[in-house]
Amino acid sequence: MATDRPLAFHDGSCTRCGATEGLVRLSEFGKAYCRDCFPDAFQRRVLSTLRRYEMLRKGHHHIGVALSGGKDSAALLHALWSLRWRLNLRLSALHIHLGLGEYSDLSLRAATDLTSRLGVPLIVERVADHGVHIEPVGTFAQCSVCGAVRRALMDRAGLREGWEAVATGHTLDDWLQQMLKRLLTGRLDAPKPVLPGDAFHPRKLKPLSLMPDDACREYTAIADLPHVETPCVHFSPDTHRLKQVFALLESLAPSSKTQLVNTLMKAMKAPPPGGPDRPCPECGQPTGTDVCPLCRLKRVQTPPEGQA
Repeated sequence: MATDRPLAFHDGSCTRCGATEGLVRLSEFGKAYCRDCFPDAFQRRVLSTLRRYEMLRKGHHHIGVALSGGKDSAALLHALWSLRWRLNLRLSALHIHLGLGEYSDLSLRAATDLTSRLGVPLIVERVADHGVHIEPVGTFAQCSVCGAVRRALMDRAGLREGWEAVATGHTLDDWLQQMLKRLLTGRLDAPKPVLPGDAFHPRKLKPLSLMPDDACREYTAIADLPHVETPCVHFSPDTHRLKQVFALLESLAPSSKTQLVNTLMKAMKAPPPGGPDRPCPECGQPTGTDVCPLCRLKRVQTPPEGQA
């Protein structure tokens, strides 16, 4: 499945083997690859990103991969699994079942099928087991509530399982969108590809930070990885509309997305340090606010005594 966007150079044949049929053309790569050579090129870019941002420390590594059931996290898990001997990696996967009906069940099935194929242990955290469900709360939209709950459960699972870090499937397009949102709201700090851990939070890694969405789509298709293609039933395209800006920019100036993210990383400040965490008074889990996100959500969703 080849894209139609123009390349800056070398788009008539595979840059690795010279094949001219069934080429994958991605302007962010600046090269074309055949379907046999593209997976290795994808994995090499992941390896380069891990090394560039010093995501892995020396020695043996036990990494948990947040596996949503979508294409990006499926591509990430498979790429890390393919690199596991080279990087001395031990992998586990974490799937958070959001309780959103058929969509969540299909996502869990995709995560189960992929981890079974690769022989990777799968830990499943169900939102319902924590006494809450995903819904809008006050001025916070459903996606915001979902994000807060997922981040809290990733932290808890990562610490409980003793993982050195949790890797997420955030891509180059996600990274650029976060940067632009911050710029538009007057925040001049850049999100980082590595978030340092502490006693209350595992390190967070984003090995796909320099990988475009289209590359994940191609990789997942070529490797035939189980994933859910339909978006979440509550997904609003407006939340990702800023990605259209970068798609247009890339079509006009090939490789500009990678150049832009590198420039913004140099120009924008480091994020301000967060406040000290403290035990949540209701569940004892660490939180930077008075009450952790899960307990705060539980307060809203649990009716007062005597009311059904």
